[in-house]
Amino acid sequence: MKTMTVRNIPDEVALLLKGMAETSATSINTTVVRVLAAGVLPRKGKRVKSDFSKYCGGWSQKEFDDFEAAVADCERINPEDWK
Repeated sequence: MKTMTVRNIPDEVALLLKGMAETSATSINTTVVRVLAAGVLPRKGKRVKSDFSKYCGGWSQKEFDDFEAAVADCERINPEDWK
């Protein structure tokens, strides 16, 4: 286990952490470790994405289906082209 020093914690954050520690009857250190771990470790049962999809947007199912229908002809192989 590593020991780290964190500086310049905003007063509001420190108060919230202290309140969380008191509520859970644990030390501030234990609370901070739990909060950090929850923020950076993958959640059990949830897939962690490592792509840029959150920056690029996405398609609805209808948009995907429309696109697939539009390019379906491009996926057909004409055997005559391979002679």
